[in-house]
Amino acid sequence: MKKVILITGCSTGFGRLAAETLGKEGHTVYASMRNTGSKNASVKGELLDFAKKENLSIQVLDLDVTKDSSVDQAVKTIVDKEGRIDVLINNAGVMYVGVTESFTLEQIQHQFDTNFFGVVRLNRAVLPHMREKKDGLLIHLSSIAGRIVLPFFGVYNASKYALEALAESYRYELSQLGIDSVIVEPGPFHTNIINASPSGSDQERISKYGALAERPSNMLSAFNDFFASENTTNPQEVVAVISKLIAAKPGERPLRTVVGPDYGVVKINEFGEGLQPGLMEGIGMSDLMKLAVD
Repeated sequence: MKKVILITGCSTGFGRLAAETLGKEGHTVYASMRNTGSKNASVKGELLDFAKKENLSIQVLDLDVTKDSSVDQAVKTIVDKEGRIDVLINNAGVMYVGVTESFTLEQIQHQFDTNFFGVVRLNRAVLPHMREKKDGLLIHLSSIAGRIVLPFFGVYNASKYALEALAESYRYELSQLGIDSVIVEPGPFHTNIINASPSGSDQERISKYGALAERPSNMLSAFNDFFASENTTNPQEVVAVISKLIAAKPGERPLRTVVGPDYGVVKINEFGEGLQPGLMEGIGMSDLMKLAVD
């Protein structure tokens, strides 16, 4: 069955590829991004031209995940036109990399406002419509950084850990309402998020770290070297997983799917999956681990 799909963060990377790929698969896609009338006007035009050329159902919405009014208006626009939203892909994200102490509270709040609270806003806006239909799929683009910790990625790690907890809790709480919540955990992939990574703005604190302060930029350079090598990863692999999750039968989707180099995250997930049934049984909620399907 073809779906009505809302994707956030479609100006570049996974979001842009997902919009094009899912549109080719025959779904009705609402590709959202900020600043469609200014900074991303050319991207909007390119997507719409692509859709027209390929005769695809792809619309572009202006949506800022950090603003309640923007989120609510985008969801209303879709529901008014389509009558439903079948799939929400929470893809929008930013990645702060640097000496953790050097990030101001304002910077950390912005990291969370995009990566965590943005997801909360979207889910809260979409879920009433999914509950009414007793059907829906929430796909959360997390990262292996939501399961392991890298030095100098502390702020980003924290936002993804929070996202993982939220998405898993939704998994259980929505299971009896016919709504699925899943997590996709990409390893390092060549998208714009690396090159657009803000660093800490408190230069005085950075200066106290001496030579250590150079490590974050060295790490990013190493990632870019990897992306330029013959062993580089293809972002389309992540989109293929998203497509597969959408096509899967309700009740058969895994909670977490790792894509690309995992650095041990697959083992961490397997260990957690082995513990969770005992915990749920202990609190008398084993039934919430299985999606109720009509």
